Amino acid sequence: MDKMGEGVVVLVIGMTIVFSILILLWAILLGFEKIFYKKPAKKEKEQAPVKKEEVLEVIETPYEDDLEIVAVITGAICNMTNSDASKFKIKSIKRISNWNK
Repeated sequence: MDKMGEGVVVLVIGMTIVFSILILLWAILLGFEKIFYKKPAKKEKEQAPVKKEEVLEVIETPYEDDLEIVAVITGAICNMTNSDASKFKIKSIKRISNWNK
């Protein structure tokens, strides 16, 4: 039982040291916050912004851009498959987000 008592003493001393160091680090971080952190100055409430009429412009993509995209995709597929472009036809192109994977 003597070893059990010594084990408990070592456990208590070890936990005391660990938590003391953690409290010391916490206090140091609070000190750094007080020294180095500057709170932004509060701005007085600004006047309500005047609503402006929004002008929406419709931008149409020219048909030629679609043809260029089809040509690039066709070239990439031909390069990947080592085949001729006459063997397949691209019917539609849909953008897919990479984040859905």
